Amino acid sequence: MVPGMGDEAGVEQGPEAGPWRATREAGLDRWRGFAPRASRYAALRNRVEPGHPHVSRLSPWVRSRLVTTEELVGTLLSTQRFGAVEKLLQELVWRDYWKGWLEWRPGVWLAYQDALRRVLREGPASVLDRADAVMAGRGGVAVMDRFARELMETGYLHNHARMWWAGYWCHVERLPWVLGADFFYRHLLDADPASNTLGWRWVAGLQTRGKAYLPRRSNLERYGAPEWLSDTRGIERLDDHVVTACPLESEAPAARVRWASLPEVPEVTPGRWGLWVHGEDLTPELSGLGRFRPGLMVTVMDARVLQGHRPSALRLDWMKEGLADARRRAAAHWGCPALQVEAGTEGFPEALARLGSAHGLEGWVAMRPSVGPLGDAVEGIEHALARAGLGMKWCRRRWDEAMWAHAHAGFFPFWEKVAPRLAEAARGSATQGDLGL
Repeated sequence: MVPGMGDEAGVEQGPEAGPWRATREAGLDRWRGFAPRASRYAALRNRVEPGHPHVSRLSPWVRSRLVTTEELVGTLLSTQRFGAVEKLLQELVWRDYWKGWLEWRPGVWLAYQDALRRVLREGPASVLDRADAVMAGRGGVAVMDRFARELMETGYLHNHARMWWAGYWCHVERLPWVLGADFFYRHLLDADPASNTLGWRWVAGLQTRGKAYLPRRSNLERYGAPEWLSDTRGIERLDDHVVTACPLESEAPAARVRWASLPEVPEVTPGRWGLWVHGEDLTPELSGLGRFRPGLMVTVMDARVLQGHRPSALRLDWMKEGLADARRRAAAHWGCPALQVEAGTEGFPEALARLGSAHGLEGWVAMRPSVGPLGDAVEGIEHALARAGLGMKWCRRRWDEAMWAHAHAGFFPFWEKVAPRLAEAARGSATQGDLGL
């Protein structure tokens, strides 16, 4: 199976999996519980069962970098044979691959946003009404309705269930894929612009021409929990001989651009620049920025950006708790004042400008957001700070620079480039936490 719905490595939490917190320590605890079973992952990962015992359920932590892919890979390479966990390693770096692929083709994200706005504005009432019913768990196929409710109630779905549901949406209901992608993006705690958008394109048949993901009753019966399939209402709509791929949309090939490399840490006057920590990367102290000496650290919740994508209450709560955890750790690491700013009517670019001026800073340092909603705000941030006479210095992890450099084509050419370096690390020529990619 090609992963694609945003929780690569099957790293998703299920409703039966117990309590969780948006803190780094909670994510590490979850990983410590799963890591001894990592060698069984390849054989069992597709099984969708109560409690999801065969997957790590870490995707929200990985998505926000409360726990990093590099850490997980490093742990596997230091404790397991490469061959025993190769499938898990592949799945872990799928998220990095998708992010890199979208960095090479940012127009795909913009086209998705344009198509979504157009459907919401101009779509036939009958299509929008049917989409609302299916999203609410009233589509008439009992198992798919169950998955829709689980998503809204918990913010999670097993990766296989995500693919089944997306395939049902696209090829059985034949609804616009952009509406389904938006539904997932609003509710998944691990919602990632690259993994979500490109995964939905893959299911629909757009990402790899000639390949679409069709939900098959036989596949659900093979991998799904029997108790979740006991209600057979509408299941005949998923019979193998019934489901056929929806006709493809026509679209121009995505233009490829070269993203600009960035330093791990900027050369600035210590204590004269502030550090902005955002939800794309909540462990900057574990990056090159750990050597940075900020005069002030802030986290910002921006109401306008968030409202534009209508995140669920669960997702908002996760973001807030994750930012609070990052702020506590950053304050301890750097020993500087740490503030949380609720940017309302002014927006967070203006909030950063106001705070920078009030504290006598020369400017701000931050991890540059990837393609997505926060990335869309980069130009506005730079302009707002420039108007206030402040600078903006962007940074990027060395891991991302190395991974993205190979993500311009398909996944398996990407893996052919990455795997030898990981294998080299497994032999001891690179250390955990510094894989030398």
